Amino acid sequence: MVGELSPDGNFIWNGTDWEPIPSTEEVIQEQQDSNFLSANIQPQEIGWEAVSEKSDEGGKVKVIAMSIVGLLIASALGWLLYAFVIDPMLFPDELTRDEFVKMANDEPSLENITSGEVNYWSCIIELSVDDFQGEGLSLTGDYEIYVSKDSARVKSKMGISFAQFGNDIWIDENQIAWDIVDGDTGKIAIENLSNTPAQELLYDDDIPIDFCFVHHEIATSMSIDKSKSFVSEGERFPDEEGARAVKFETKQDIGEDGQFTVGVYFDGDGNMLGTKITNSSSEILVTFSSDSFSKPTWVKNADSDTPMPIEVEDSSIWGANHSTSISTLFNATYSMENAKVVLYTSGYDYDNDTQIINISHEVDIATAIAGGDIIQVTDDFYGEDNCTISYIDIEPLNEISTGDNISISCENYGMNDYNIGITNQNGLAQEVDLELPWISPFFTIIALLGAALIVSRREY
Repeated sequence: MVGELSPDGNFIWNGTDWEPIPSTEEVIQEQQDSNFLSANIQPQEIGWEAVSEKSDEGGKVKVIAMSIVGLLIASALGWLLYAFVIDPMLFPDELTRDEFVKMANDEPSLENITSGEVNYWSCIIELSVDDFQGEGLSLTGDYEIYVSKDSARVKSKMGISFAQFGNDIWIDENQIAWDIVDGDTGKIAIENLSNTPAQELLYDDDIPIDFCFVHHEIATSMSIDKSKSFVSEGERFPDEEGARAVKFETKQDIGEDGQFTVGVYFDGDGNMLGTKITNSSSEILVTFSSDSFSKPTWVKNADSDTPMPIEVEDSSIWGANHSTSISTLFNATYSMENAKVVLYTSGYDYDNDTQIINISHEVDIATAIAGGDIIQVTDDFYGEDNCTISYIDIEPLNEISTGDNISISCENYGMNDYNIGITNQNGLAQEVDLELPWISPFFTIIALLGAALIVSRREY
């Protein structure tokens, strides 16, 4: 009979054959497929593919973000590893007392440098003083000192709260040139120098050259006083962005000025980089270099028509017989070409802010050397007078030099209204003032420091 089940329940009779009975899952799936095929499905603008793209983009963003975070973490860890592990290992070894003393004493002395034993040497000094003498004034100073075998240069600049002063001086075998801040420039050809350019320039009292050699004083003090404490450690110089160095630091008490800390810095090859000198109100940074340098460009354009820089010690004539010596700038010697010994009067035009020079009598320098020349003058009260103008040329001969003498000798009365001097084609020779005001505070610092070190030597 159609629809009859088999004894085991797994088949059904269709009238001709036994057919397997489908499982429940197959029946349900067949119904779902039938419903799906019979449904009226309309096309959609947003399908499964679009959802898949958004999912992929979100995953990419997450991957990129995680990568960036990972890189930042890796960079931070790398920096920490470098800063606290690797970098400290790259600093030079700490110095013992004896190592420092030897290294400091191996550095060239002032005598080595000025005598021409060093090809190139430079010392840059930066100074500052806060609340100077309790007046609330801040002083600063910058000095650049350059030396070679045949030239020397010092560039100076000092500032106080309300003003700045400075100059730049260059000396070589052929000329002296100067450039004054907010002032004049000048240069003069020279015949010779009594000493090397460095000796003439660096021994000038206006240059705080002692700051460049404090390390020698510290080395001597440490050698004598074995109990003097010190610290040696790695530190960058001159600041946190500078070169790796090893520092040797000690302290020095200096009277009412308090305690100075002096640090000397060397690189890994044992070359001295510089020094730092500090206390509660002062800071001095000194850096060194052996790099070559050349003549500054401003020298070429400096005024070459400037009068000879000569100081006549006593130019005013006060008696019938008057004699005075002269001093040249940095003890240089000048050519006697076109030079004359003169009598002159001077005044000042305040309306035009100009000095007025009137030359009354002149004698060629060669004639003045060869016994002098007689001039005749007449005064309404004293009458006639005969005066001899002379020039005494000391060695080096035939050159205008420090120590030469100019004089006037009169028979009846003195030329008291006149001055005596020297001229050439550029006018009356006159002194050039290259001194800097307000320099004494800085010299006081180094003087006190040096005195304290000397005292400590004497005590031991």
